[in-house]
Amino acid sequence: MSVLRRAPRPPVTQARSYRVLVPGTLVVLALATALILVVAIGVLLGVVPIRAGRGDAPLSAHGLSLASSLVTGLFAASVLRRYLQRGGTHLLLWGTGLVMFGIVGVTELISTFGWYPTVFRLWYLCGALLTAAWLGQGTVYLMSRRRRLAVGTMLVLLGASLAAAYLVFAEPLNASAFDPRAPLGVQFRAVLPEGSTARKLTPVFNIYGTLTLVGGALYSAWLLWRKEIAPGRVAGNLLIAAGGLSLALVSTLARFGAGGLLSLAELIAAALMFVGFLLATARPVSAALARRVAP
Repeated sequence: MSVLRRAPRPPVTQARSYRVLVPGTLVVLALATALILVVAIGVLLGVVPIRAGRGDAPLSAHGLSLASSLVTGLFAASVLRRYLQRGGTHLLLWGTGLVMFGIVGVTELISTFGWYPTVFRLWYLCGALLTAAWLGQGTVYLMSRRRRLAVGTMLVLLGASLAAAYLVFAEPLNASAFDPRAPLGVQFRAVLPEGSTARKLTPVFNIYGTLTLVGGALYSAWLLWRKEIAPGRVAGNLLIAAGGLSLALVSTLARFGAGGLLSLAELIAAALMFVGFLLATARPVSAALARRVAP
């Protein structure tokens, strides 16, 4: 006489966790991206008011700026070395954006020693305007199937970047409002005139950068997850999206006078995107991870 026995429940494996965790992470990051974009568009249209003020108390400016510069420098060197070895316009654009990102950390560090107008202008140009947009343009070149779209948006971005550079270096600055003890993310509102055209352009560049950089990384992660291949690349794209999102979040808060965390966000963003880049460019796993369930 045989006895019916209940089949043992298969153990929870890395594959099952991968199948559940990735879509949930994608949803959370996508919702956070949408929220930041809504706020940024509201600021651009004048619907969301901007509170004046000098903002939060600064964190350790020297250490954060130095650490951010080192991490970003290593990241930029890795990307540009890969470009020299393999080519690819997207790598060149990412490397250019990362050099700009590194300039942000260096100018923040220099500003802790005194007032230098050119340093401040470079900080605002590279940090508030250009970095995210150029990183996002690299993603456009990587993912676009239409060469005309990539080239067309590149030409527009190049023209807009040159115009932004002219406006930033032409704006008068309020040097008397500068305080070397406060990070630039806290006091830039008092230094740069409120109605300047350069400040009005900031949301435009950041919206484009967030859409292309974070949106492209999330879309790449989703495509790889659906094909059940290269889980390392999926994780890498999620980290790149999280890094871009952390910087976009604090940059948005800085427009409300809460820029005390900007240096910390730059360090976190650089570290997350660097690790994500290393994972995304590593040799992929050949097996379909979602099907590997222990008997």
